[in-house]
Formats: sequence, C-alpha cells, structure tokens
Amino acid sequence: MYGQAILDMATIKILMGTDGQNLEDTKELFKLTEAQADFLYKKKRNMGILIIGTNRVFANFLLKEKELKIFGKGGGR
Repeated sequence: MYGQAILDMATIKILMGTDGQNLEDTKELFKLTEAQADFLYKKKRNMGILIIGTNRVFANFLLKEKELKIFGKGGGR
C-alpha cells in the first residue's frame, strides 16, 4: 500500500521468481498472464521478466564475477 506510488512511477521493473501469496499479489498488481505467472513460479536462477513501459520480455540476467561478489552467495539467504 505505501510503496504503490514508487511501483507506479518506475518505468523499468524487474520481476524475479516468487510463489504463494507474493505471486498472487504480483500477478494482480502487474496484470500478468498465466504464462508469465508460471515463469515466475518456476524461480529459475538469473531469469526474470523485464517490464519497460507497456513492453514485457523474459530476460536472462548475466552478472560478472565482481557483481556476484556484491550480492553474495545463495541469493542473500
């Protein structure tokens, strides 16, 4: 509720894998198709949906070794 304005103003959004209530909320908020929701449910590493304006594409994010060190191992777990 409080972050809605930030999500609405952003022109570029990256959606990564999720499930459960988070997936349902994301599906409703971004009006995702069943194929897009299924893609997020699979939670494939380095994969996500890139939304730029009204365009949506499945994206593979490749990071350099230096960038991976910033994020750490295990996806922050």
